[in-house]
Amino acid sequence: MISAEELRALREATRRLVRASTPQDADGHEAAVSAPLDRRTWAGMAQRLGLQGVRVPEELGGTGLELDAELAVHEEMGGALHGGPFLPVVGQAVPALLALGGHERARTMLAEIAAGTSVVVPADARWYAPDAAPPVLSEGAGGPTVSGVVPGVLAGTAADGWLVPAGADGRTVLAWVPAGAGAAAEPMTTIDLTRGFATLRLRDAAAVVLARDGEAERAREAMETGAALALAAECVGIAAEALDLTVAYVKVREQFGQVIGAFQGVKHQLAESYVTLESARSALAFAARSAGESPPLRDAAIAVARRRCGAAAFEIANEAIHLHGGIGFTWEHRVHLYYRRAKANQVLLDAGGGQARTIAANVAALYAG
Repeated sequence: MISAEELRALREATRRLVRASTPQDADGHEAAVSAPLDRRTWAGMAQRLGLQGVRVPEELGGTGLELDAELAVHEEMGGALHGGPFLPVVGQAVPALLALGGHERARTMLAEIAAGTSVVVPADARWYAPDAAPPVLSEGAGGPTVSGVVPGVLAGTAADGWLVPAGADGRTVLAWVPAGAGAAAEPMTTIDLTRGFATLRLRDAAAVVLARDGEAERAREAMETGAALALAAECVGIAAEALDLTVAYVKVREQFGQVIGAFQGVKHQLAESYVTLESARSALAFAARSAGESPPLRDAAIAVARRRCGAAAFEIANEAIHLHGGIGFTWEHRVHLYYRRAKANQVLLDAGGGQARTIAANVAALYAG
């Protein structure tokens, strides 16, 4: 169990390392997103702080910490607007691979992730688009192949390969599709200038089946839960940084002969934003504590965090732009980057407002008996 002091030290070290390598303006972010992954920086994150291996067992080269440590790192990534593949690799791929237990290929992949030598990105739209059709796996003389299209793959173009849940004659499989012939990740244009998305197109791409049926579904559920918690934690980091930027600004911006932070209306807006931030923190903490509980409680708690954290980040980032006044609407000021990331995250976390229905159904199930 990591202590509060150790967790604070992890946060501070992560903040220094990530912010030193993350662009601070819109042009820098756009250039970084369109460029190939900086492998030296990616490896440095693993070698200096072991960030990619935060949940990977020590015998595989990781640090073997608990969920709260991982979520603290995701918060710092959100506050810095880190645009690399950290969230899909650590928040999605690692939980899925851990769920596979003693599968030798999964253990090898976990060790490579912890060392910073491999970028394993999940390609699954179900966690934000439940009705999305999965790719199809075919068994041929030359081995398994996967065909299909997966939109909205986070950091899809940076991957060395993808974890792809697929259908095979009515059964679920989890396949590893290495980058190569038959697999093409096409960059997508989105509102978020700080993170790359891709559409993964697979046409008879060679694959390795890691799990089938119940084992594959458990790994997929771990992938979905990890993605939701990681993105919710990112939203808390975004909201906190947007609020900090705004507080710092209203302390120096003068109007009518005094700083605008002295006006009662501004104080009230900031106080409301702080309450919104703390409600998101509480929702995330409860979801993290409930992650190992039975499905009704776990699913309700995660749905609350998805809805509350996504909305809180957007509300606070939106308020930050207004309280920054005219400068908040300019390309040069970075507050709009938080607004863009917050909106993209909110859509991923609660596309179509489905989390409200999930909350209602699972709370009803909790009290049915």
